Parts: sequence; structure tokens; C-alpha cells
Amino acid sequence: MRETERGAFSHEERKAAVWALLIAAMVAILGLMIQQMTGPSLGPWGAEQAAASLPDVLEAQPVA
Repeated sequence: MRETERGAFSHEERKAAVWALLIAAMVAILGLMIQQMTGPSLGPWGAEQAAASLPDVLEAQPVA
């Protein structure tokens, strides 16, 4: 390390930190974009909600 360099971090350490911040920001933005493209999660009730809207079906009856 040169004696004329000031600060607690070297040039390489600052450069690595900037790259890490840029990559973290890109991952966060990509995650937000994917979340916006997909619909909201309905959790375990998602499949039931999709099947509950059958037209002209009031109540299931056994065949007999």
C-alpha cells in the first residue's frame, strides 16, 4: 500500500464494493420486475379460488 493513499480502504476494495452494490441493485430490480409480472400469491387457497368460479354450478351432488 502506498503511503500517499488516504482512507481506510484501498482502490481495489472500493471498486469491489461498488460492483457488489451494483449487482445487488440489479438483483433487487429484477426481483421486483418478476414480482410485478406475476400475479399476487393466493397461498394455499389459490387452487380453490380458481376452481370455485364454475358457471351454473350451485352445489356438487353425488351421482346415484
